[in-house]
Amino acid sequence: MQAGKSQATTECELLTRIMNSLGSRMSINRYIISSKGDSEAAKKASDELSEQNKSYRKAKSQYKKANCKSVWDK
Repeated sequence: MQAGKSQATTECELLTRIMNSLGSRMSINRYIISSKGDSEAAKKASDELSEQNKSYRKAKSQYKKANCKSVWDK
């Protein structure tokens, strides 16, 4: 049983890092979009944000499926 718990913890930690990284990049892209400066940069940021949203939802789904828990989970 110990190996399973260790593997699950590693999976949860990896998924948490992935979600944190995506969240950070999503925040940057939201800022670029809201700054209304360069329309080309905003378009690129919008496209990236769309893909990041999909990836974040997929990672979050895997996180829940793996029964991961954190202090932020309700």
